[in-house]
Amino acid sequence: MVEDEMSLNQETKTKNIWYFKGQEPLIEAKRKGQNQSFYGALNLKTGKETAITVKRQNSKASIEFLKKLGKIYQNRKIFLIWDNASWHKSKLIKAFLKTTKRFTLMNFPPYTPEFNPQERIWKALRQNVTHNRFEKDFDVLIKDCLKYLNRNNFKSIKFESLFGRD
Repeated sequence: MVEDEMSLNQETKTKNIWYFKGQEPLIEAKRKGQNQSFYGALNLKTGKETAITVKRQNSKASIEFLKKLGKIYQNRKIFLIWDNASWHKSKLIKAFLKTTKRFTLMNFPPYTPEFNPQERIWKALRQNVTHNRFEKDFDVLIKDCLKYLNRNNFKSIKFESLFGRD
């Protein structure tokens, strides 16, 4: 599995879109708003995405997410690759790992988001759910994001291709 975190804010992200000549689209935009953090992990074998929302990206939230993965993948060992965020290497994480032998954690090389397929999941989420959209009720946008992440299969995301194998 691969893992990453993402922050979503209520600010409208406008992107290029197709429209009929003379009918330029009007997109309501807001420049300041609320923020929400997400944790997501992609099972590279099945394409299943597991995502949760958290208040902050930190050690406690990381442990909460690892516990969630542990419940989903009961009685199985979990091999997880994630980035080098400071909270991934904290004393709290190390203490948690001593309480269970189910997790093997590995880090991507520093500053290589392009190696992490979860980054492509975030990109697809933004393209399909958040771009060119303003939602007055931020909770609706968050629910739509979770629905997209947890109901879609991302098996087409290839890990090996990043390393020269198809």
